[in-house]
Amino acid sequence: MNAIIAQPKDHAAAILVIDDDANNLAIVSSLLQEYSYTIYVAEDGESGIRRALLTRPDLILLDVLMPGIDGFETCQRLKAVEATRDIPVIFMTALAEMDQKVRGFDAGAVDYIIKPLQREEVLARVGVHIHLRHLAMELQESNASLEKRVEDRTASLASTNDELQKEIAERKLAEEALAVKQEQLEALNLSLEQRVVEEVEKNLQKDRLLFQNTRLAAMGELLNNIAHQWRQPLNKIALLIQGCLYESDEGKLEHESFKSCVNRCMELITYLSNTINSFQSFFMPEGEPGEFNPCETVEKSLALVRNSYEENGISVRIMNDGSVPMMGFRNAFSQAVLSMLNNAQQVLLERGTPQPLIEVDCLYRDGKNIVTISDNGGGIDEKIIGKIFDPYFTTKFKAQGTGLGLYMAKMIIEKNMGGRLSARNTKAGAEFTIELPLPDS
Repeated sequence: MNAIIAQPKDHAAAILVIDDDANNLAIVSSLLQEYSYTIYVAEDGESGIRRALLTRPDLILLDVLMPGIDGFETCQRLKAVEATRDIPVIFMTALAEMDQKVRGFDAGAVDYIIKPLQREEVLARVGVHIHLRHLAMELQESNASLEKRVEDRTASLASTNDELQKEIAERKLAEEALAVKQEQLEALNLSLEQRVVEEVEKNLQKDRLLFQNTRLAAMGELLNNIAHQWRQPLNKIALLIQGCLYESDEGKLEHESFKSCVNRCMELITYLSNTINSFQSFFMPEGEPGEFNPCETVEKSLALVRNSYEENGISVRIMNDGSVPMMGFRNAFSQAVLSMLNNAQQVLLERGTPQPLIEVDCLYRDGKNIVTISDNGGGIDEKIIGKIFDPYFTTKFKAQGTGLGLYMAKMIIEKNMGGRLSARNTKAGAEFTIELPLPDS
């Protein structure tokens, strides 16, 4: 079935892309040009209709949400014109609800591609519908040719009966050929959904690999924090032991002094042991969701990196206004929180913010646990705030970041936990909001 995308005839096809987002136009055009398609673009519905009438493309990729007339009205108007009525339309949209899909099919669309666009899915769906378009045109041409030939033969009924029998035989062969092509069309339709499922599964595997890579990066950061958290307690233990040895050598070591030294050492050793447990639980794999309190998890996550913040003079305040226990993946949630905390720390350090501050507010409202993480670093440039959750998007040098931290945080909150992660600017800086609905709410 993959040969459909690589057929030479399909390569010569013309595709019109209608989308008000210049970035999407560039991505889709670049992807399709790799396979030698002829690409036309339009940035709104009105100009898209004019461009379709002028170029008569083989396929139209149409965004749903656009200024002016939206994708649904654009599609209806294309289907109302004889010149563009038979051109297949595929919607590109982030609206995955069933009623939106039904509305799109009612408007005349033949398929949907859900945003964010996946390369394999776009190529699969475009390739199949271009191929279907060509098969339909071949059928139409074949049928028109057949009808013309029948008309010519009917006009010459005075000729011999043998010629008439030949035409009947040719018509029968043509009908058989039409039946074969119809079976091919039906087979293509049946296989399309299976191919899409396979491509989606491949993308899920890629997402799992991305998640593992970001987790390894988080492990490197946390190992550095282990060194920070252990250095001071170990120094204190060393000083206490040396003090006891000195008093013993001088003959001044008393039982109470020795007992106090031992007790203090045990307290520090217990602290180090608890630190090990915290790091160990963070990296423990989670097979099934369990009960956890979001605010308590935030506090434990912060404990893993607090020393790093203190060394850089960053103050952190946690306000627990009443979050409640819920079911979910605690360690994955902790990783998402750490990604946002580390992102805030990097911004504060890069910008040299005076009296840098990170505030975390946890509360329960309207059936949701809500966690907000805000800083006083001046906020996010409005030109890029809509892209910060895109994979591989980063404003840092490649050596300083991969651009996957916030993307994976959004994947964890929205796909793994069924919640919502958003960002906005406040007067002081940036604010990230996590919303986690409780199953019974």
